[in-house]
Amino acid sequence: MPIQWGSILAVTKDELVPAYFGTLDALQKKIQRYRELPFGIKQVRKGGNGRQMLIDFDSLPKEIQDSIGDPRTMKHPMISFFQFDPSAVRYYTDFRFEDGTPLKENFKQEYIVNASVLLAAERLKTARLEEWKKLKKTSGRGLMPSICTDVITFNEYLPKLFNTGHTIPSSYRAFDRIWKPFFNTYEDGGYNYSCLISGKLKNQNRKLMTDEMIALLNDMFAGQDYKPSRTQVAAQYQAFLNGELEIISNETGEMYDPKESRKFKEISESSVIAWLGKWENKIGTYARRAGDRQKLMQEFIPWHKLTKIKEAGTLISIDDRQPPFMYDKKRNRVWFYMGIDLGSEAWTCWVHGKTKEGIIIEFYRQMIRNYTEWGFNLPLGLECESSLNSSFKDTFLRNGAMFDQVNIYANRARSKAIERKFEELRYRHEKSRLGWMARPFARKEENQKRADEEIIIPYDEIIDGSLNDIEIWNNSPHSVYNDKTRWEVFCEMQNKNTSPANWHAFLPYLGKETVSSCNAGIINFRNSTYVLGLDGEIVLGEDLIRLMKYVEGKEFKIFWLDGNDSSTLKAMIYYDDMMLCEIIPHPEYSKSKHERNEQGALNRKLMSAYENTVNSFMAQQKREIEQVTIIDNRKKTLNNKFQIPGRKRYTQTESIPEEVLFEKAEEYQYKETEGTARSWKSNFK
Repeated sequence: MPIQWGSILAVTKDELVPAYFGTLDALQKKIQRYRELPFGIKQVRKGGNGRQMLIDFDSLPKEIQDSIGDPRTMKHPMISFFQFDPSAVRYYTDFRFEDGTPLKENFKQEYIVNASVLLAAERLKTARLEEWKKLKKTSGRGLMPSICTDVITFNEYLPKLFNTGHTIPSSYRAFDRIWKPFFNTYEDGGYNYSCLISGKLKNQNRKLMTDEMIALLNDMFAGQDYKPSRTQVAAQYQAFLNGELEIISNETGEMYDPKESRKFKEISESSVIAWLGKWENKIGTYARRAGDRQKLMQEFIPWHKLTKIKEAGTLISIDDRQPPFMYDKKRNRVWFYMGIDLGSEAWTCWVHGKTKEGIIIEFYRQMIRNYTEWGFNLPLGLECESSLNSSFKDTFLRNGAMFDQVNIYANRARSKAIERKFEELRYRHEKSRLGWMARPFARKEENQKRADEEIIIPYDEIIDGSLNDIEIWNNSPHSVYNDKTRWEVFCEMQNKNTSPANWHAFLPYLGKETVSSCNAGIINFRNSTYVLGLDGEIVLGEDLIRLMKYVEGKEFKIFWLDGNDSSTLKAMIYYDDMMLCEIIPHPEYSKSKHERNEQGALNRKLMSAYENTVNSFMAQQKREIEQVTIIDNRKKTLNNKFQIPGRKRYTQTESIPEEVLFEKAEEYQYKETEGTARSWKSNFK
């Protein structure tokens, strides 16, 4: 529709291209041709920087002016009342059917125009009624037919003014069937926009396919004992309709009836293939038929876009792999279990063997050794696969035990960042080595198998080559910090939130086990002696006494882990279902003062404090002991029926008051009596 630009009536280039000029370039050439001439098409404003190109309407050829329409010469009663209704735009833009499907764009535009035309007609009706009242025309008869006529004739002007048209019926009876429901306003004063939506639009495809047909075709495609093609399913369905094939539900035992024409209709082979190929059907049938979960996830499951880890020690990704080299004629390959720090991109842990048996436990032990000996805390987070790790999720892989956060992925290779690192290791480092094995179905030609015979590489050479690759990898530039190697980033950019290893939580599950005992505060362990400790230091004072009350003179378990040099990295006492304390190597020093260095002097001081703690406790316990005298009145025999003739007998005197007993103790004497009974007598002088 032409617009008023100052005193000039202008049109935008969108109204001319491509309706009257095939391309923008053709329009610009036309403008350039008549630029200096007093006649021909003229541009009144250049386009660009958010502005639209404007062309003088009066400079256009007469046929284009007539086609577009000159609003200055157009006369129709609805022109002044028409405008696009914003409420209609919002309603039809946001509209959804019951199944969540929105309107198609062409229907959306049609209903917006129709609603806007009806609202313009309603405003025209109000204005005309007011005009009739002024003319003393009391009857409103003929008003609605005149409005209907104006609506129909308005369709001649709409395309010229707004490049569109309405689809309101021209029959007055049909027009009335739209008008009345539309203006049957709701309580909030809104209009019934939904009455303009054709009921034929909803579920148009259902005319062809019923729910029962879709369910049966999906069952036939994914519910059989083998995997038929979509073409085979189409042939089976046709045979089913012809009564040549019976289909029975294994779950209910029900036999499907092809004679139920409302449920099962005739359909072409191409339609069956097309329906089975729709995403909403494939996602279920392929999930049922799929043998490769990884491919299924790649095709159907959305993936997350994650930002790169910025600091070392934040997250470590671990998994097993087999370097592509064979070490014997049986095509056996080495097993590696590896971990990469995602912030620094450095390999920080690796173990290897000829089988996977026991490799996972040894891997976690090696991780503890490496990080402890390098002087770093364990990573905050861990991501791993479930096959080897799920059995530890309630022990040392519980959140807060060995790592703050543990993510165990069940058969989701693409979720672990280490998989991309393995691919890089394979194709950028290992591929150039002798004996490298190509994948059976590699997509790239350069990664496919050569015609040469396979080469056997000695086991030790495979290990040495793999360790060399790790060295080269860690000494290579970091992908973000190009001026630093991956190992330098690991050492210099550790996450500040890491904390010391929680040995109490994981040592009972990862440590080796030995039985020992404590004697005089000293423990024999691994052909050496140790003393009790806490937090890496020898324990003294009340803590030492408290621990000795538990373990002194008793047997207990020691869980321990050795370092890379076979020395004891950490050893802890486990007693009475408690991880009680750790044990520290027995401090030693030279007996000669002249050979005693600074460390020896410190060790002597520590052991003296350790010894004095026990001595002080011994003295305290001794001081608290009081002298007592015990008189035992318990009978040692039931009776005196057995007597040996000739032995001297004694009788016991009456009870003596306690105060007299102690004062006269030195005057006690025993008097020999006759008779068969043995008794005590005391005589006072």
